Amino acid sequence: MFEFHPIAIPGIFALACAWSLAAVVWITGPGLRRDRLLALLLVLEGTAWASGTGFMYLMAGRAGAWCMQSIFVGALLAMPASTLAFAGTLPATLMAPLRTRTALAILAVATLAIEAYYLADPQRFVGGIIPAWYATWDAEIPPITIKAFNAVGLAGVVSFIAAISAWLQSAPGSAAKRQARAFAIAFGVHDVGLFLVMVLPGHLIPPPPSGQITDVFDILGANVITIAFVLLLSYGILKVQLFDIDLRIKRGLRRSTVAAVFVAVFFVVEQIAQNYLSARFGLLLGAVAAGLTLFAFSHIHNFAERVANGAMPNVAPTPEYLAYRKLEVYRAAFEDLYGENGVSDKERAMLDHLRAKLGIRPGDAQAIENEVRGAGAGRAERAAAGAD
Repeated sequence: MFEFHPIAIPGIFALACAWSLAAVVWITGPGLRRDRLLALLLVLEGTAWASGTGFMYLMAGRAGAWCMQSIFVGALLAMPASTLAFAGTLPATLMAPLRTRTALAILAVATLAIEAYYLADPQRFVGGIIPAWYATWDAEIPPITIKAFNAVGLAGVVSFIAAISAWLQSAPGSAAKRQARAFAIAFGVHDVGLFLVMVLPGHLIPPPPSGQITDVFDILGANVITIAFVLLLSYGILKVQLFDIDLRIKRGLRRSTVAAVFVAVFFVVEQIAQNYLSARFGLLLGAVAAGLTLFAFSHIHNFAERVANGAMPNVAPTPEYLAYRKLEVYRAAFEDLYGENGVSDKERAMLDHLRAKLGIRPGDAQAIENEVRGAGAGRAERAAAGAD
């Protein structure tokens, strides 16, 4: 039923990354429409790559490969509308038309219509399942599905413009500015890369499976782009939602540096011994060398500490730093929720829950809110004066 091919691994890993971040966004976010739409987009993208460029390449039978490709197409057809809907939630003036209920209704109806058209005759979208040189099976991409690829790429360009615009329009020094910058970087990698992967096949290069080396670059490109996007976006989101994310990353950087030293010692010694002795002695001497490295553990630990401090010099688990980060998380949440009409009762309940969870005193929370309101009023006055 299954046949292993290495080219399937990145797609399955992309699924794990995308779905994991979707769960984190849904659970840790303040419950905004932006969080729900981003989680939906991540689920669709992870599902698409895992089925069409992951599990399908593990299928030994044509029927299993067809089922995986049909799931891929279904997720692909929903991606343009979800991308545009998410772009509309970013605080960019250019995206204001996408924030209206009318626009969201049009996107929802259009997606339901195209999905219904697809389900009426899936074969015209799925195409034929044929042998491929990099896996047992792959699908011939029909012209109508090529157009769906192009729509995903073009929608990505819109979301990239939205992210850049939101970054430029955010208040300098604010948490919204920092998150918008992280979003712009993540969507820059994602949308520019996805545009190339989705638009080039069928135009400048043949779509897989063509029998050419471009097949691998196109297949792996989508997965690598998604994985990089998820990692960049994870930090951008968690930076303003988890007060200790920097400490977790720095701790992980220290541990991974120590682990990397032990692994490097093992593989270097193992390879040298294997070249000059045998595979059996290579494994044995590699393990012995890694074990002897324990005697230098304190020096390795100090080296890892220097690496972590060099990468994140101002991050330390002091009470002052933790208190500062908790206030920053609350500020970011209030900036997200605060708009022209103020904070609703539901949003106020969210903020009160977050304040209690972070252990912030009501007076400190009120001071932060007053500061954000004052900054917003100041920007509005300057904008009005400039208009006059």
